[in-house]
Amino acid sequence: MGRWSDTSPATVDLLVTGGYTAVVLFATLSSLEGVLLAAVALPFLLFVPGYAVVAALFPTRNPEDEHHRLITTERMLYSVVASICLAIIVGVNLEFTPWPIRPTPVVTALAIVTVGATGIAWYRRYKRAQTGLSQTSMPFGNSRAASGGSDGEGVQLGTVVVGVAILVTFASVTLVAAQPQRGEAYTEFGLLTENETGDLEASGYPEQIALGEPEQMYFTATNHEMETTEYVVVVQMARTAPTGEVIERIRLDTYSNRTAAGDRWLQRHTVTPVLEGERLRLTYLLYRGSPPDQPTAENAYREAHIWVDIT
Repeated sequence: MGRWSDTSPATVDLLVTGGYTAVVLFATLSSLEGVLLAAVALPFLLFVPGYAVVAALFPTRNPEDEHHRLITTERMLYSVVASICLAIIVGVNLEFTPWPIRPTPVVTALAIVTVGATGIAWYRRYKRAQTGLSQTSMPFGNSRAASGGSDGEGVQLGTVVVGVAILVTFASVTLVAAQPQRGEAYTEFGLLTENETGDLEASGYPEQIALGEPEQMYFTATNHEMETTEYVVVVQMARTAPTGEVIERIRLDTYSNRTAAGDRWLQRHTVTPVLEGERLRLTYLLYRGSPPDQPTAENAYREAHIWVDIT
């Protein structure tokens, strides 16, 4: 990684750290995927965030140390350990956010940590250079000349840092494990009709309705969002072109319900057609919260529809 100097605030290792972080973040946000993305991101995940944090905690070392090779080895080792701990901490704590544990959120979070730690390391080196501290012992190493400490003191301090990181990681994993498993958050939405025996089923939808005559229908929304949700359903009838483009759209009704987690909202209602024609689309649009001014299938959270002839 080159030789650090207390008199040079703009050190090469920090520039490389920041540059590589930018490259990995750009690759993750781009269309790059598979083996290529892994080849770029894996070295970052296993080393770079931890290196930035280690540099922030211990910004300097004595380049004249006779145990230079041992110091570098220890710095590399602690960087790998810290990176693994940071990756675990970020991953498990994403469980408490709206973002899934996917490459983009994980890399973005670690990139923020890396950039912040790199900035702190640069600032600390700059301040030391301004105060003229040309030689400061590196706690990871064995610099007797600069600090007068023994070989074991640096190793012991480094061991304490690693131990704290492991404890924080263990605490994060334990906290997540103690929480109820969220699983996948979703809403089950569909249309139902009543058969001859009075049971509801997802079949037997009307194919033809007389203009102006009410038709009884049901829709259901089952809340698997892991929290109480305010649902709004907009019922529309639309005339479409052969290409599928909507030519005419009329809102028939709007329904709302506050549904607790795990509960099912079953709504009985009547549909009264106001358009006449063949293959008109009776559409149900489900929204979480208030719907937009122009509800469409594209901006709905869930959508269900049937085709009917209105005579």
